[in-house]
Amino acid sequence: MRAPPPLGPSFFARWTSRIALFSVGVLATGILLHRLFSLPTPVAFNLAGVAFAGAVLSLLLALAAIIGIWRTGRPGTSRIVFAVLVSLGLLLWPLIYLPNYEGLPAINDITTDPASPPAFVALATKRGTGANPVAYPGAAFAQAQVAAYPDIKPIEINRSVDEAFELTSDAIRRLKMHVVRQQAPNLETGSPGELEIADRTLLLGFYDDVAIRVAGNEEHARIDIRSASRYGRHDLGRNADRIRQILKEIVVRLESVVPAARVTKPKAKAKPEVKKAPRHHRRRLRRRRRRR
Repeated sequence: MRAPPPLGPSFFARWTSRIALFSVGVLATGILLHRLFSLPTPVAFNLAGVAFAGAVLSLLLALAAIIGIWRTGRPGTSRIVFAVLVSLGLLLWPLIYLPNYEGLPAINDITTDPASPPAFVALATKRGTGANPVAYPGAAFAQAQVAAYPDIKPIEINRSVDEAFELTSDAIRRLKMHVVRQQAPNLETGSPGELEIADRTLLLGFYDDVAIRVAGNEEHARIDIRSASRYGRHDLGRNADRIRQILKEIVVRLESVVPAARVTKPKAKAKPEVKKAPRHHRRRLRRRRRRR
């Protein structure tokens, strides 16, 4: 009588590793297509959700496979260990941001001037379906921002608005940010200088919009910045970090450049007053001339 053939890995052991690999592939594909091939951000979010759900399912199947191995002694341990490591690695990535998610307010629009934030003009057309509104959310965001980021304040300097705008533009160029719109200030009409920037995160390629306003006159200037996420309710502190980076670079440029000298017109020299001689002296001079 022949012995029965040995049983292979169970259904749960086989599929736990397959689903784990599938989840990694879905997440990598979503990141690649979004970063390099302009996959819509909502679609990328959905693919990430599928990948994380697959990782959770893989862990559940791994648990069922472990129970089956314990009871029957069937093979498949290596598959289970592989699936558990891969799935935990996937789930660990979003868990890294959990402290920021819980410790920071759920806001996605930060500005140095909540009362009158810089507006998005050219960038307003870049926001598609499912994106966050272009208008500033209002008082609730402003209060949450003041409590969480009290250091986010405008720059006020005793320099001309033209010089401040030029230094701000130079700071943005040094940070290698993509300028979408640039408008120089006009002292005659009183219109401020404006910059609009589309910035992307390094790995995932999520777009954030930045607007900079430089207002003032020939002697004083104020620089305000607004940074907002196109998608997502919680920015995990990313917009505040970007504003700090821009403000720091602007301050570096201001400190490294000597203020431009103001050109003033020289005052006209007063002509020396010619005092007239008294009348009796003038009469004597006339008599002498007549005698001659």
